[in-house]
Amino acid sequence: MQRPLHPRPEVPALPGGFDAARLRHLLRLVGPEEAPALLAQLRLDLAGCAEGIARAAAGPDWDNLREASHVLISLAGSAGAVTLHEQAQALNVAAHARDPATLADLLPLLQADLAALIAVVDTTAAEAQE
Repeated sequence: MQRPLHPRPEVPALPGGFDAARLRHLLRLVGPEEAPALLAQLRLDLAGCAEGIARAAAGPDWDNLREASHVLISLAGSAGAVTLHEQAQALNVAAHARDPATLADLLPLLQADLAALIAVVDTTAAEAQE
């Protein structure tokens, strides 16, 4: 009887460093009325980065990798995904250098952390709807 009817989903852990205070601060800045819209846009932008990076890495299309990594640098930093932010910076450097070895080493880690951040945003959005 003590359990809530709708238990909150557990916030997924990012494999890399995550400073949840940054995301909370961002949500406080926009306020509770705008937080759901911000989270929806963040999720859309992160998913776009994930798709763009996957597509561009297949080529590799260095120009599109630079573009997607540049956007991800901003998004990850704003959301508090510290390790993902660093990975996006490394991807940007590798794309500028046209370095396929670094791309191959970095891509699985970056994609896993990006998927985890999307899951955190989804969970946070669900909580904001409550």
